[in-house]
Amino acid sequence: MLDTNDELHDLTSWLMILEKVVEQSANMVVITDAEQRIRWVNRTYTRITGWSLHEIQGKKPGQLLHGPLTSPQTSGFVRERLRQGLSVSGVEMVNHRKDGGAYTVMLNIEPIRDSQGRLQAYFSIQSDVSEQRALERANVQLQHHLQVAQRLARLGRVEFDRHTRSVRWSSEVHSILELPANEAPKGLRALLAFVSPEAQDELHERLRRVMQTGDEFDHELPIITHTGQRRWVRCRGVPQREGASVRPPDTWTIQDVTVYRELIEQKSLNNHRLQAMVEERTASLEEARQSLEAFSHALSHDLKKPIRHMVSYAEIAQDALLSGDVRAAQAYGQKVVAAGMRLQSLIDGLLEFSRMGRHGITPTWLDTAELVNECLSEVAASFPDRPFRASGQDSLPDIRADPILLREVWINLIDNAFKYSRHQAVTELVFACTRSDSGWTLSLSDNGCGFSPAMHSHIFQMFARANPDDSVAGDGVGLALCQRIVQAHGGRIWADSVAGEGSVFHLFLPRHPGAAGTGAT
Repeated sequence: MLDTNDELHDLTSWLMILEKVVEQSANMVVITDAEQRIRWVNRTYTRITGWSLHEIQGKKPGQLLHGPLTSPQTSGFVRERLRQGLSVSGVEMVNHRKDGGAYTVMLNIEPIRDSQGRLQAYFSIQSDVSEQRALERANVQLQHHLQVAQRLARLGRVEFDRHTRSVRWSSEVHSILELPANEAPKGLRALLAFVSPEAQDELHERLRRVMQTGDEFDHELPIITHTGQRRWVRCRGVPQREGASVRPPDTWTIQDVTVYRELIEQKSLNNHRLQAMVEERTASLEEARQSLEAFSHALSHDLKKPIRHMVSYAEIAQDALLSGDVRAAQAYGQKVVAAGMRLQSLIDGLLEFSRMGRHGITPTWLDTAELVNECLSEVAASFPDRPFRASGQDSLPDIRADPILLREVWINLIDNAFKYSRHQAVTELVFACTRSDSGWTLSLSDNGCGFSPAMHSHIFQMFARANPDDSVAGDGVGLALCQRIVQAHGGRIWADSVAGEGSVFHLFLPRHPGAAGTGAT
C-alpha cells in the first residue's frame, strides 16, 4: 500500500528545491506544455528578455522573441524538431527582447515524456552568447587593424660607412627614439642603449649568436625613448662575411611596431577572456544538463510507481471478481483509486512547479538551535517507539541562511539518523559547530549502521543509497536535495563514516550566502 501523503510531500519538497536551484542559474530556463505554450520561466529569462511570466504565460516563445534578424531557416528547423517530439541541442539563433534589442542565444530543448512515452512538456535551457560573439567580431576587427598597422609602419635606417667610419641615422630613427632632429647620430652601442634594461641580456646573447653563425638578426625589442616612453621596435640586420670571418651589419633597419604589439596583446587578452567565457558557459550548460537529466529521471521514476501499482491492483481485483470475492475486489479497487490519486498528485505537483513564485534563496539570521530542536521533534514523532538522546544543540550558533531550505536539510539528516540506527537500543545524536572567519561548519553524528568509505563519493547523487538495506525506507533523493540546498548557499556538504560505526555529516555555510564556500574539506 502506498503512503500517498509521505510520497507527495517528498516530491513537492524536491520540486521546490529544484526550482530554487534553477532560479540561481545564469541560463534562461523555460518550461512549455506539449503544445509549446509557455508555462514557466526563471528570473534570468525575465532579466534578459524583459518579459515576465505574467505577460507571456500561455503564449508560444516564437511569437514574442522572433524579429527581423531571426533566421527563418533556423526557427523552421527548431519548429520541425519539436513538432516531431525531438530534442534540440546547440542551436544558435538571434532573438529579440521586449524592447526590440537583438541578442544571440544558444538553444537546448528536451521533451519530457511519461512512462508510456507520451509527450507531456518541453524543458528548455537557453544561453545568452551575445557577448561571446561580440568578442569574436572584435578579434576580426583587431586583426584587420593589425594588418593596416603593418602596411603603414615606416622604417628607420642606421647606416655605417666603413671607409669614413661615419654613422647616419634616418629621420625616422630620430622620430622613433624621440630625439631632436638635429642631434648627431652615434654608434651602434649608443643605439642599443635605448633597449629596456630587462631585455639587454637577451639582446647581447642574440648578437653573440649572430656573429658566430652569420645569420640575419631579426628581433623585436622593448625600448625606452629619449622622453621616457616605452615602445617596441623591430631591428633587422645581416652580418657581412669576409672569408671565414663575420663582421657586424653595415645597415640596420628599425621599425616602430608598438601599435602592432599592443594589438597582439589586446587580441591575446580577448582570446583569454573568450576562452574563459567558453569554459564558464560549457560548465554552466553541463550543470544545467545534469539538472535536467535528474529532473526527467525523477519524474519518470515517480510516475511509474503509481501506474505500476494501479495495473497490479486492477489485475488482482479482476481476478477476485471472477472468483466471486467481491470484498477483496472492493479492497483492491480502493487501492487502485489511491494509486490514481497519487498519480494525479504527481502531475499536479509538476504543474504547480511550473507556476511557483520565482524566488532564489532568502537568507536571514536564524536560531539554528531552535530550528534543529523543531526538526528533531517533528522527526521523532514519526518514530514514536524509538528512544533517543540528543546533545549539543545549545552549541549551534545563529547563522545567516534560508530558514525554509535549511529546515529541509536538517529534516533529512535527522530522519536518516533515526532510520539507520533502528537496530540500536537508543538512537544517539550529537550536534556540533566550529566557526571560522568565512563561515560555520555544522555537524551531526549518529550511532547508525554507517556506510563504506567507497560510497563517500556516491551518497549525494540522485537515487543513490549508501546502505543496501532495502528494509530501510527511502528513495535516494534526500541527500541529493541537501547538497543542492547547501550549494545554493555557496557552501558544501560531506560525510565521514565507517560501516557499522555510525556517520558524521558536515555542512559548511558561508557568512555571505551565495558566495563560493571555503569550508574545510
